[in-house]
Amino acid sequence: MSGDTRPRVAVVTGAGSGIGKAFAELWLERHGPVVGLDLEPERVAWLQGPDRAGMVGDVTRAADNEALVALAEERFGRVDTLVLSAGVSAWGSIEELDLAVFDRLMEINVRAAVLGIRAAAPALRRAGGGSIVGISSSSGAAGEADHWAYCTSKAAVSNLMRSAALDLARDGIRVNVVAPGPTHTDLTRPIREADPAKYEALRSALPLQRWGEQEELAEAVAFLAAPASSFITATVLPVDGGVSGRTAQLAPPQVPPA
Repeated sequence: MSGDTRPRVAVVTGAGSGIGKAFAELWLERHGPVVGLDLEPERVAWLQGPDRAGMVGDVTRAADNEALVALAEERFGRVDTLVLSAGVSAWGSIEELDLAVFDRLMEINVRAAVLGIRAAAPALRRAGGGSIVGISSSSGAAGEADHWAYCTSKAAVSNLMRSAALDLARDGIRVNVVAPGPTHTDLTRPIREADPAKYEALRSALPLQRWGEQEELAEAVAFLAAPASSFITATVLPVDGGVSGRTAQLAPPQVPPA
């Protein structure tokens, strides 16, 4: 499979910004067409052209996920890979965070991933197999103060994708996860701009002593999405500057919550 060089069609949620957009740009350059979905019209405007298509939609709606896959098959004849990049975050203590915020976070980060997989799996089977890549987080591997909702959702994403990998393996569909550490994206910009102490604490906790860039994460996603990783499935790949290799005892002190 790794020697297959034909153009391959990628479907991407959250394709208008962050890791999703960085992946889509890389995929167009190296592998083939991209069909992307985002909630904001201005974010999918760039996905108009002979080798790309975009649609405005809500990942929490089954019909929108199904329409995205249908658009890919209509425009390009097949679906070879699905990247589930749409996601949100939330901060607040276990006692104070509004449960409506938690419910919405779980709906977007976890339930929408289920809808995406369900929509794409039949198309991937029709193509003879393919790959699905989810975006978890280093926050899904352990707890963080005032970040319980996000940590919970990303832990769920990792185990969801592992389980889906076992369900779909018989059809030649691989399912893997990239788990980023602190990365410069639209989602994390508020930390850098509004809370420099937290930004610096996160930076200093990383063995590589810097935040990641979304283009670096896109490389990892593209590897798992492409035929080069054809014998890899049910794997969570940390791309986190080394933070997952450290025990809590060796971590530098964190800035206390404000």
